[in-house]
Amino acid sequence: MSFKTEAAALIKKHIKELQATADELGGVFITGIDGKVAVIGVENSKKKIIFQTSFVSDDVNKNLDAQVELQDLLEEDGIEAISEFDFNLALESH
Repeated sequence: MSFKTEAAALIKKHIKELQATADELGGVFITGIDGKVAVIGVENSKKKIIFQTSFVSDDVNKNLDAQVELQDLLEEDGIEAISEFDFNLALESH
């Protein structure tokens, strides 16, 4: 399964949670964790991993490329990705 196919399926599976976080905080935070790409949201005012992809790469640049690809897929569904700084700021204000 390609990264794009896997990511699209994960977005579809978690769309309600993604939309809820985007509505509450203005977006979700995308990051790399142990060679995977993770989408971070919020639950009960605490950070929560909404989903992680399977292993992408330990190579930072390849992982960043995958994060950008995931961001593009999220934006197609109306979910904005925000920076870690903006995510934390929004989380603190709730």
